[in-house]
Amino acid sequence: MNQRVWVIRHGKSARPFGVLDQNRPLAKRANEDAALIRDWLKSGPTLFVPSSAARAVQTAQLLTDEVPVLPNADLYVASPGEFLGVIEDTIAGYGDDHVAFIGHNPTVTSLVNHLAGRTVTDSVPTLGVAAFAQVDGRWHLLEYVTPKELR
Repeated sequence: MNQRVWVIRHGKSARPFGVLDQNRPLAKRANEDAALIRDWLKSGPTLFVPSSAARAVQTAQLLTDEVPVLPNADLYVASPGEFLGVIEDTIAGYGDDHVAFIGHNPTVTSLVNHLAGRTVTDSVPTLGVAAFAQVDGRWHLLEYVTPKELR
């Protein structure tokens, strides 16, 4: 099976006073960054799995209007191991092998470095993406990109 996953940090979020963390919306800058990443992703993912936080769901919606978006509450406060479990369960449960997962730091950075088997970055920036392929049961980093690099 040619499994590919994209691990994405949600877009830049706003910080309106009195709004709970899980309900924080995206900031205006996220629209521009999402357009860059959407073009870069092209037609790669066939499913988006964001955390249930508003900013992660909104990020997924900016990245696609053709592919299903299935929020997963477990990604909101997941450890890197729990996040990887969601990846494995999603691929096995849905039979979908081209999935983009949208989560939060510091988990996203830890997971990207873990799957790559090396330090790729000290901190995945908002809308940073790491693309991985699974070959013989091991994940291999294909590409790491940030909106800043695409400008």
